[in-house]
Amino acid sequence: MAMFSFDFIRDNFTFILSALPVTLLITVLSLIFSTLAGGVLAWVLIRNVPYVKYLVRAFISFGRSVPMLVMLYFVFYVWPWITSDLLGGPQDTPFSYKLSPLVAAVAAFSVVFSAYFAETFRSAWNAVEKGQREAAWSIGLTGFTQFRRIIFPQAAVSALPNYTSVLIDLIKDTSLVYTITVVDVMAKANIAAARGFHYVEAYCIVLIIYIALCLVLTRILRHIEVYLSNRWKSHARKVVPSHSFWGKKYVQK
Repeated sequence: MAMFSFDFIRDNFTFILSALPVTLLITVLSLIFSTLAGGVLAWVLIRNVPYVKYLVRAFISFGRSVPMLVMLYFVFYVWPWITSDLLGGPQDTPFSYKLSPLVAAVAAFSVVFSAYFAETFRSAWNAVEKGQREAAWSIGLTGFTQFRRIIFPQAAVSALPNYTSVLIDLIKDTSLVYTITVVDVMAKANIAAARGFHYVEAYCIVLIIYIALCLVLTRILRHIEVYLSNRWKSHARKVVPSHSFWGKKYVQK
């Protein structure tokens, strides 16, 4: 029976860690695209756009219902066959429409997590009291000015805890991309472990890497949350009601 090998961890930690840029690249790209898409989806729901809102709700339900591993397999293995049948010519094969592993991973994560971010943004918007928007209209602020100076500062603070949780889930789910041949941290761990069947030690290295990565990002986002909260409080003192919210006049100090 093989004993736990600290020598293996020492000798292979750098090798496994060398794949971290791939994991970070997938995380960053997926975060950007899913955040932008989630913002658009949330806007449609908030504005209650006729007809389109039903499609958005269906998309969000779809994104939240499909397991991440199934979505990765669908985008990488199934999507080329569907595209080939629908759009392909006589000479085309599914391989003509197959996405690269990295692109497929980013696309799959963007679809799934845009649904979660949409709900995060929508709930943050609803957390801002309706009375503040009505007060902003009453003093003649434009829609963009309302969003920039009143709604966004409060909604951002409200959204960040949930946003952080979804981001952490995204990072953890990147450990699945090795199943579609992306050479990430998990793939490098399997390669290293196969050399001497030291899978326990290899997965301990992966555990350490993911814990450290999540803790660092959580700390960064926590500082951003505190900064925005303090900035909003400072800004809020500049815009105060002359009487109460229902008073007819707000004054700018």
